[in-house]
Amino acid sequence: MRLSSSLQDLSTYSNTNIEDGHCDRASDTCTAHPKFVSADVQREIASSSFSKEKGLPSSLFTSKKWMAITTMLFCIFLFVLSLYICARYFNTFQSPRYSQYSIILDSGSTGTRVYVYEWLPDKNRRHGHLPLSIKSLPKDPQKRPIMRNGRAYHRMETEPGFDKLVHNISRLKSAIHPLIQWAEKQVPKGAHRSTPLYLYATAGLRRLPSADSKWLLDNAWKILKGSSFICQRGSVKIISGMEEAYYGWIALNYKMKTLGFGKSKSTFGSLDLGGSSLQVTFETQDILHGRTSLNLSIGEAKHHLSAYSLSGYGLNDAFDKSVVFLLNKHVKSIKKKTNDKIALDHPCLHTGYRERYACRSCAVTDQGGIPLADRKTIQRKASGITVELHGLPDWEGCVSLAKSTVNLSEWFHVTAGMDCSKKPCALTDDLPQPFGQFFAMSGFFVVFKFFNLTSKVSLNDVMLKGHEFCSKTWEVAKNSVAPQPFIEQYCFRAPYIVSLLRDGLHIDDNRISISSGSITWTLGVALTEAGKILSRPTDFQGYSVFPQKFSPAILITIMFISLAVIVALICYTGKGDSRCFHGSYLPLALGLS
Repeated sequence: MRLSSSLQDLSTYSNTNIEDGHCDRASDTCTAHPKFVSADVQREIASSSFSKEKGLPSSLFTSKKWMAITTMLFCIFLFVLSLYICARYFNTFQSPRYSQYSIILDSGSTGTRVYVYEWLPDKNRRHGHLPLSIKSLPKDPQKRPIMRNGRAYHRMETEPGFDKLVHNISRLKSAIHPLIQWAEKQVPKGAHRSTPLYLYATAGLRRLPSADSKWLLDNAWKILKGSSFICQRGSVKIISGMEEAYYGWIALNYKMKTLGFGKSKSTFGSLDLGGSSLQVTFETQDILHGRTSLNLSIGEAKHHLSAYSLSGYGLNDAFDKSVVFLLNKHVKSIKKKTNDKIALDHPCLHTGYRERYACRSCAVTDQGGIPLADRKTIQRKASGITVELHGLPDWEGCVSLAKSTVNLSEWFHVTAGMDCSKKPCALTDDLPQPFGQFFAMSGFFVVFKFFNLTSKVSLNDVMLKGHEFCSKTWEVAKNSVAPQPFIEQYCFRAPYIVSLLRDGLHIDDNRISISSGSITWTLGVALTEAGKILSRPTDFQGYSVFPQKFSPAILITIMFISLAVIVALICYTGKGDSRCFHGSYLPLALGLS
């Protein structure tokens, strides 16, 4: 119909021969030589051909107009979304990222340490399922703090602990400023303003009155916020024993590359021995609901942990308890010197040793200056009680004393007498017994390092080394090692850590390995905080680190579907029918050749 109309209009319009062709009006036939059609004629043909489309209703035109506007806005939205997805994907998984840094101050009972960590996203995930890699600074051992004092760790440290600096602002500044100055040298200057700084205090401040600990934290923050790093008030705090245990477990299993695998790869339990407390953390087969249970999510992997802290079982507090035990045992025979100082023989000290010792765990004294006999009512005093310790070495007596400091029933009325050979005598009934393979960290490593023992030796070797060291006179013993704090206590520390593992926790020797000095709970803090920066937690079930994200394949699929929708909508609104990918209709006259 369209074809005949077009041809008829064309002959009527011309009323003459077309390009020397002949038309017979009577027969209504034409003979033409269609070699050329003028431009004016073509325009008239086109106008006549599409004349029937000019009569579209105005409502349909308005509807198509609004559909076009809506489609355009939707296309813009999908285009921006696609760009965002591409940027996130290539930025996270393809593009190299600049290193970022974290600074952790560990405020413990004996001193404050600073740790600097460098981290960046790890697209290859060489550390299990964690999307970042992290390392301690400085990288070059030659640039680490020079340790002429024989310490086991290469780190910057100031003494004493914050708990000795209450209401002493000048000494608090002296304890913090050297740590900040050292950290500033490790982090590139251009990264200072973007580097977070954290101060986490442990058992030393946990045992202080709340008013004293608040004063210390408030003033520490005032000092830290004046540094070139970022330090928020919430980043200066006391962490619980469970948190300390959790961070230590994270650090250990990150180093061992066992995080984020769920049941497909066994994790290791951690035994983190500090100056005041022992942190125990291990993964359990089933979900526990006691006060020690902690659930950790890393992507799709779920770890059910048991974590607890044993206060008073750190190396320094354990020696303090040994003095309390001896004071109670020999209370009637204690010698009181003319200068009102108490003299006490100690079986774990060397011949010739005579030094004053501030016993912070000792109970108050009676009117005569003699400590009260009941060691089960220990009251920790800020100043402590000063005694003069005399070395009277007795190896068997020292081993027995170490075992007594481990046995919980020696220290609390609520606990009946416990036989360490039958049950873990450092644990109350509501604490689960350690399960699985363990790495002993921190204080355990320090003792092994002191005696030049490798991680492959047995606990029996520790006892042999301890016995050998105890047999030396004090003059010989202190000159046989590099100058360092607490040399005199290692005669006690050797049997103590062995009794703690065997008697206190009932962990067999073949289930224990000694970790390197590079693993500390501060690494766990750095990992957790870096995880918060990388992505916000989506599953807070106890703790959540590096929550699961959408797969890049899913995001790319969404992007391509969006683009397909855009193309389809453009075609629909542009033509109003399904002929988007077909050729336009042309009058036959324009197609003649």
